Amino acid sequence: MAISTWSARLLLTPASSRATLWPPRPPAANPLSSSFPRKRLHLARPPRAYISAPAPGPEAAYAAPTLDAAAAAADVAAAISSSDAITWAGVWALLSRHRARIAVCLAALVACTACTLSMPLFSGRFFETLIGRGNEPLWRLLSKIAALYTLEPIFTIIFVINMTIIWEQVMARLRSQIFRRILIQKMLFFDRHKVGELTGLLTSDLGSLKSIVSDNISRDRGLRALSEIIGTLCILFTLSTELAPVLGLLMVSVSVLVAIFKRSTVPTFKSYGILQARISDCASETFSAIRTVRSFGGEKRQISLFDNLASAYQISGTKLGVLKSANESLTRVVVYVSLMALYILGGRKVNAGKLSVGTMVSFIGYTFTLTFAVQGAVNTLSDLRATLASVERINSVLSAKDIDDSLAYGLAKELDGKELDDSNGVYENGSVKKHFMSELKSSSSCSNLAWSGDIHLKEVHFSYPLRSDVEILNGLDLTIECGKVTALVGPSGAGKSTVVQLLARYYEPTQGSITVAGEDIRVFDKREWSRVVSLVNQDPVLFSVSVGENIAYGLPDDVVSKDEIIKAAKAANAHEFIISLPQGYDTLVGERGSLLSGGQRQRIAIARALLKNAPILILDEKKSKLRKGMYV
Repeated sequence: MAISTWSARLLLTPASSRATLWPPRPPAANPLSSSFPRKRLHLARPPRAYISAPAPGPEAAYAAPTLDAAAAAADVAAAISSSDAITWAGVWALLSRHRARIAVCLAALVACTACTLSMPLFSGRFFETLIGRGNEPLWRLLSKIAALYTLEPIFTIIFVINMTIIWEQVMARLRSQIFRRILIQKMLFFDRHKVGELTGLLTSDLGSLKSIVSDNISRDRGLRALSEIIGTLCILFTLSTELAPVLGLLMVSVSVLVAIFKRSTVPTFKSYGILQARISDCASETFSAIRTVRSFGGEKRQISLFDNLASAYQISGTKLGVLKSANESLTRVVVYVSLMALYILGGRKVNAGKLSVGTMVSFIGYTFTLTFAVQGAVNTLSDLRATLASVERINSVLSAKDIDDSLAYGLAKELDGKELDDSNGVYENGSVKKHFMSELKSSSSCSNLAWSGDIHLKEVHFSYPLRSDVEILNGLDLTIECGKVTALVGPSGAGKSTVVQLLARYYEPTQGSITVAGEDIRVFDKREWSRVVSLVNQDPVLFSVSVGENIAYGLPDDVVSKDEIIKAAKAANAHEFIISLPQGYDTLVGERGSLLSGGQRQRIAIARALLKNAPILILDEKKSKLRKGMYV
């Protein structure tokens, strides 16, 4: 069947009534069976979509970039079984895959920390030797110091390189997980959140999580600082049980300051992150609508909007910077007071002969080591606070309640290559499990019904989730007969496009049901249903790739030959204008197809839909951007 609307019409043409480029596909067998001949539904290997490079000849294929199907399936399954998008247990699970490298990192960390902590001790011995109180030759002592200075940077490089490799791989997987979790959200989610906000989750918010390690693997921050603090305190208590408590007081004071700082900066960090997302959203919205801005002279208005956001962002950033600098300054004051106490008490003990000069020199060296380590730890905790705020923001946006269970189930099933095991009750509380999961049908029955059965909308009521008080459809009864063309006529706003969105399953009816050959379409997961429906929207969207790749997207999981692309383009009356383009089918269309006219974009979208050759074809306002004589 096919569905189309234009200004006041919705046209639905069943597959058996329209001339097709290809013979109707036979009823699909179980796509998970190894005997199934079609590549598109054979999911035992990674699925394929369109290629990222032009196809040079008619025999060449538009093929997909490779996909780690097992990892993708695990990510989708994790998304629907976890209430939060990012959990520390999940991060630890990703880290645990790199046990060997983590072991190397820990060994290198211990080694470089040992070298660092040995330096003040050998400095004290050096001064003891200079004043004639040393117990070993000067050349031997200098050789040991030279060895420490050589080994410390080597171990540091080993630590930094391995930590960087581990964390980059973890962040790449986390970024993929977040992207996949966004993709399986309900349409309501995309109605509620702007594009800039969602892209901000993948860039600035995840960037904050990335920086907690990448910016804190230097000598005086992160794990290195923590290990030096612990090691220094242990050595100080070994050298002098009377002077060590002075530096212990330093640690207690700094801890109190950090706790106060943590409590005072939580709202500021959240505000800072929200404003950052709003700035990104404002810029992306302006740039994507630049033609509208130009045509209405809206530059001044957009500049004003952006400047207001930038000003608020600057104020929030300044406040955050003042809080951080105040915390750092107070920390330094505590450090300097502790140093003065050490000089006074230590100097008196040296004069009284109760403490050697070498030990005092070592103590001073360890004090500076501890000072830098404590300062680094404070800065790391500040970064951690920003990271926790970002993680909280990601989890608050990507709530589990907005996950589309039916889509997630179908996608995970495909990627995993088998029926999902629901013995752990992952779907028990989901809407699919609650209403339909026990009755989910196979793709073969979905295909059979879609090719041969009528579509019936029975007592359908619907309100858009964000406008629940406005009922768009009120008890609609509509039968779309297989083998006939059906047109729905009505004024603008009558609900024609709403019917299209319900048939495409962007949304589900508030009440009533939609059936195909008597089966409620909700008994099929949305991935299965997407194979039997092909849609051309009122304002078709093209990807910023070539013309051929955009048409090939009609079969995103297939390898599509250029001959098939040309065949679909000719049927959509698009071939002539495509071959007149500079690179023909390999011509890039620009962002959202901006380098093409509206009619050209629509014809490419129609070709994409025809290539899919689905039993149900939906054409929403299919002629709105086509000139007379250009209709398919």
